[in-house]
Amino acid sequence: MMASSELSGRSVPLQVIGSSLRDWWDDWINLVIINLLLCVAWATIVLGPPATFGLYYVTRHLARGQSMGSRTMFEGGRRYFWQSWLWMALNLVVALVIGVNYIFYSSLEPAWAYSIRAAFALLALTWLVVQFYALPYFMEQEDKRIVPALRNGLYTVLAAPGYTLVVGCAAALIMGLSTVTVALLFLGGPCLVASLGSRAVLERLQTFGLRETGVTGSEYSPENTEA
Repeated sequence: MMASSELSGRSVPLQVIGSSLRDWWDDWINLVIINLLLCVAWATIVLGPPATFGLYYVTRHLARGQSMGSRTMFEGGRRYFWQSWLWMALNLVVALVIGVNYIFYSSLEPAWAYSIRAAFALLALTWLVVQFYALPYFMEQEDKRIVPALRNGLYTVLAAPGYTLVVGCAAALIMGLSTVTVALLFLGGPCLVASLGSRAVLERLQTFGLRETGVTGSEYSPENTEA
């Protein structure tokens, strides 16, 4: 019985990955269009963050079996325009702080400087993983604030490291392939990562009984989630 339970637990992230791939494949045409719009939006810079939030607004619906097109993306981008730029500003500040400190300590030779540099590298990796969860959590929350979404993402990383390792590696692989294979970048790689993030968060909410009950709970609830 225990072996069966362990096997089931290990297969959960693989099921999430499989469901995300099916979502992407079944709605591929819409997601390709949305992905192209995302690339154009980031080319303008100003529209990049809202378009990203619009993408996650689409994949939130997609994870529930609702196929949405570019109109839904525009709706999400317009609805969360200011929150998206707050998210972007926060990311720029964190990137600046981590980058400056990493470069500074890289110029020092003592062994303790190497340890601090490694700590900042680990901090950067943790921040990226938290981002994987943060926007899907934002879309689930009734309270549309960035900080609680980031906190919920961090709680998920800490509470489910094995789960995070599997789905995070899948997301990193997709983005890596998108970087070296331009075709995948333009044919939906970012959409697939967003779909995977939305599915991963939805599964965590279901596992902890939060999606069904709409519990707002305390620190690891996650906060203010809607059913």
